[in-house]
Formats: sequence, C-alpha cells, structure tokens
Amino acid sequence: MKMLKKLKRKLTSSPWPEFAYQVRGTQEKLLIRLDDFPDSVLVTGCQRSGTTMLARIITQSDGMADYWFSHDDEHDAASILAGRVPHAPKGRYCFQTTYLNERYPEYAEHPGHYLVWVLRNPASVVHSMLYNWKDFALNELFLACGYNWMDHADRVRFLRSGLAGIPRIRRAAYAYNGKVSQLAEVKRNYPSERMVILEYDELVREKEVLLPRLYERIALRYRPEYAASIRAGSLKNKDGLSQDEARQVEAICTPAYQNVLPQLTLTR
Repeated sequence: MKMLKKLKRKLTSSPWPEFAYQVRGTQEKLLIRLDDFPDSVLVTGCQRSGTTMLARIITQSDGMADYWFSHDDEHDAASILAGRVPHAPKGRYCFQTTYLNERYPEYAEHPGHYLVWVLRNPASVVHSMLYNWKDFALNELFLACGYNWMDHADRVRFLRSGLAGIPRIRRAAYAYNGKVSQLAEVKRNYPSERMVILEYDELVREKEVLLPRLYERIALRYRPEYAASIRAGSLKNKDGLSQDEARQVEAICTPAYQNVLPQLTLTR
C-alpha cells in the first residue's frame, strides 16, 4: 500500500518546478532542438486556453508522430526541445509550447514551422488557473509575464508584501494580460503563411467548419472523427467565477482581450 501511494504521488506530482530550476534557469534557449523536427506544428497561447486539447488532437492525427513518455505532454515536449531528453526524429511533430512564457522571442528564430496561437476569453482562462493550478504554476506565469501589467496600487502592495500582497485572482488576471499581449509581436515577426490565430470558444462551437480549415492551413490531412474530441462542456467555465471575481477580471483583462481579437486569422 505504501508503495502504491508513493507511485501515485510520483505520477501526479508536477515536473515543472524542476524544469524551472534546472532548464529555464540555466539555458539561454528553450527551443534549441526544434529545427531537428522539420515542419513541426507548435500550439501555443496563454495557458489554460485549450492548447492541450488541440495539441493532442493534432498529435494523434494521421501523419503525426507520438513522442509522449509521461503523464504531462507539454513537459515531454519541453524536455525534448530543450535537449534534456534524447529523442530521434521519426516523422512530423506537434508540440505544445505555452511554457515558453517570457522566452516567446524564440519563435521568430524558427520560422520553418507552423505556429497555432489559441486565444480564449479571460474569464474562462482565469477561472481555470484559479481552480486547476497550485501556486507554483500561477506564480511562475505571473512573475514571467504579468508583473509589468500591475496597476500602481498593486505594485505598491507587491513591494511591501511580495506575492502575498496580490490576491490570486489578480495575479491570474495580470498573467493573462501579459501572455496575450505577446501575440502582436509574435505575429509581426513570424511568417504569416505559417501562423494561425484562432479563438477557442469559436473553435468549439464551429468545430466542423474551423477544424478542417485549421488542418488545411497546417498542411495536414483531416478526418471528420477528429472533431469528436472537442466537447462543449468547457464553454461554461467563464460562468464559474464569483460576482466579485468576474468584475475584477473584466476590469483588468477586457481591454487586453479586445485589443488582440482583431488579430484572429481563422474565423467562421
């Protein structure tokens, strides 16, 4: 029984703190091996935006190679692309790369791949961060991408009390702003014919129309059964915030979200 409990902890514990200290904290580049996997599809955007779902659908499509070796697909990708886990190329790949965070300028150094950016409404994303993440993941994203988005009052609170001075709801909202604000620069510096920007809720509602178009854009054969993996239940997440939480998210995030919506390149 003790061995089973120990194994369960090992399987469910997050590998990302170790990645932060041993890889992100020591390597100048996180995509050092990307070009060893030609014509890859990179699925990115703000964390908790449906990127895992989409990356899994693409990876399991005909013509794509499976590289997964643990319970965390994105960490598998991060470890391979950083050169920390050996992997011999065996076909075409789809990698989820939301973990890049502040290292997003690396995308422009690898223009020979397809980049799919998934945008999602802030209420759903923040709700998912609050109720699915422990503090490490939230704090890492906030410090990497959200810190500079704080208003004056929160900056003062942060200087006085550190992370404890900023409620989790506001850390998540600022992190969202910082992440989605990267889109304009990424789009400006990446080949337009190789980049697709879509909105998650619209993809879910119009999957029979938009998913085939996405596959055409990334030069991958489409089958109708792929759309079956996209389910509408997650659309309710935006209604899960309390009234006060929803008010704060709307005040902090709506301008940033509205600012990037015109960047969409795949719509109904």
